[in-house]
Amino acid sequence: MDRRRAGLAILIAMLGAPAQGADDVAAIRRLLADLFDKPEAPLTVEPVVIEQDAAIADWSQGELGGRAFLKRKDGAWEVALCGGDALRQSASLEKLGLARPRAEALAASLAKAERGLSPALLERMAKFDGVVAVDAAGGHSPVDPHHKPIP
Repeated sequence: MDRRRAGLAILIAMLGAPAQGADDVAAIRRLLADLFDKPEAPLTVEPVVIEQDAAIADWSQGELGGRAFLKRKDGAWEVALCGGDALRQSASLEKLGLARPRAEALAASLAKAERGLSPALLERMAKFDGVVAVDAAGGHSPVDPHHKPIP
């Protein structure tokens, strides 16, 4: 009888718990808003996918769009860089330091999450040219002098 009660208590706790990663998703949205949101150009962040200490957040702002690659350092999320369609590819994520299984899982999660986006929004994000490093204050510069995609 005690086993059944314990199992029921665990099930009830799981059902009442927030979705896994909900706090991280909220933190990532807040971070991007704090860095880039402007009254005249509100930032929209959707979807956000997370794989352990790495995440990708799709964003749009006016006629612009792209993806942010984030890493968790010392418990806090940081934007490492912004890019376009290159961040959809597991091979690109591997070049950014993710092990193949994590890169593949993150790319697959993003592909699944993006299925619900409008073609116009996906096209806007695809137009983001190259890869841009982002510092803690939201400043950004090309990763390389030619602003090329991830090799």
